[in-house]
Amino acid sequence: MKAAFYTGTRSPWYIGLGNRLVRLRLRSQISHCEMVFEPGDGVDDLMPLDAPVETAQSSTQPDASGAMWCAGSSASDVMPAWSPRRAGRHGGVRFKRINVRDASKWLLVDVPWADARRAAQWFVDHQGALYDWQGIVGFIAWPVPDKASRWVCHEACAAALGHPSPSRTDPAALCETLLWRMS
Repeated sequence: MKAAFYTGTRSPWYIGLGNRLVRLRLRSQISHCEMVFEPGDGVDDLMPLDAPVETAQSSTQPDASGAMWCAGSSASDVMPAWSPRRAGRHGGVRFKRINVRDASKWLLVDVPWADARRAAQWFVDHQGALYDWQGIVGFIAWPVPDKASRWVCHEACAAALGHPSPSRTDPAALCETLLWRMS
């Protein structure tokens, strides 16, 4: 299993502006994070199905374009039709195929010490949970508290890894912590 940290800018519009604001606030090149599930992690049975249920089999194998199953929380992604909660709605905890191999946009960090099955199960259990917009506002204006039942990307990833206080981290701090743990 790996953690992927986004260092690119998604677009010149509002999402790209969000990437820039988060990086400015963090004084970092990182604006988002995802957990990446790979072949050999032993979590194939927990991954979403890529095809109609009758013919599909869950798998962590990359798809034809090289995209891997990632899990995180996003403000703008639409919950897929197979999501057990809030299908078709915007924002929240979700699985998504992402090509994280582009080193100009993603920093990959190995987390071999982590329990991939526990992390994948955390995302299965929380799939469709709401995105924490209040936490994002609190990220900028610290007196605003986050919502315990809602998740931003770094909180979801930290919680899936077993962090005792996921709301007390951010994408850059999570990356630095994982890199430090690997050294």
